[in-house]
Amino acid sequence: MIVERARGAELAADARIERTWLRLSQAVLSLAAERDIATVSVAELSRRAGIHRATFYDHAETPVALLTRVLAIDLDAVRVRSMTQLDRAGLLLRDLTRTTMAEIIDHVLTHEGVYGGAGRASSLYALRVVLAEHVEQSVLTVLREGFAIPPTPGPDAARLHAAFIAHGITGAVEAWLRLPRPRDPDLLLAAVEASYPAWYAPPAADPEVRPGPILNSSTGET
Repeated sequence: MIVERARGAELAADARIERTWLRLSQAVLSLAAERDIATVSVAELSRRAGIHRATFYDHAETPVALLTRVLAIDLDAVRVRSMTQLDRAGLLLRDLTRTTMAEIIDHVLTHEGVYGGAGRASSLYALRVVLAEHVEQSVLTVLREGFAIPPTPGPDAARLHAAFIAHGITGAVEAWLRLPRPRDPDLLLAAVEASYPAWYAPPAADPEVRPGPILNSSTGET
């Protein structure tokens, strides 16, 4: 009986935490869609979410950090699905990058109020920091694990390639969001794919080529 009561209390606490997180997520997304999230105070965000200010700090240190976490949770789920497929395929091909990019576009459209505010600081932060860092880390993982072979070897070059691809993608997303409605997601997808380097995510695999992990040029280690 004691164990059952303890389990019941734990489930109730989990449900409260989940409800609080949902309120905070909705509040930070709505405020970021209205104005620069850096100008929003913890007190204001807490009022919007209908929670005590002290409770806010159980989830994030600042409204900017909360916005980052909310957006990153969505994007991390995209990465997990992509890497799971990549582990099975063993090689980065165009079909997978197309699926992943389509999911990123869906994410951007779901949170268009945040990403689509032309010239607003919240929008620029979401695009150029949160989304760009997500894509950059995803590409870097692909290169480090040897699922694509860049022409310039070594971990330092991999960072440069990853940054170039990531900021190119997010730059295209930003430009697309500035187009007049209705915007065509297929146009964005096609433009991004046409801009990939030739060595990145080819349309078809060469059965004779299997990439290996990037080596550290100085130590020979991965």
